[in-house]
Amino acid sequence: MIKITEFAAQKIKEVLKAQNKEDALLRLYLAGVGCGGPNFGMTLDESKTDEDILDQEHGVSVIIDKKLTNYLEGAVIDYVESENGGGFEIRTPKADNGGSCGDGCCSSCGGGC
Repeated sequence: MIKITEFAAQKIKEVLKAQNKEDALLRLYLAGVGCGGPNFGMTLDESKTDEDILDQEHGVSVIIDKKLTNYLEGAVIDYVESENGGGFEIRTPKADNGGSCGDGCCSSCGGGC
């Protein structure tokens, strides 16, 4: 379901070790919905609930609320470095990349939310 690049998995393991939470789970959650569709965030969680699905990739355990699986199917977690530093990125192929003229929300023609 969720893909994690090997580089992102390595960075996640570094974070877990630095925080003495090697047994923690990586939780993906809905951080909000914007003009480009849903935005997702990540946090560390100590336990899985009955509403969660557990997935593992490159030795990293990821939990997702069952309600979000449709949005996160095929998502990729990567770690991207730039001259300003680095950070995790969640790419979701099923997210709506809207924002065209006349859509009524944050369009390139001056629409506002």
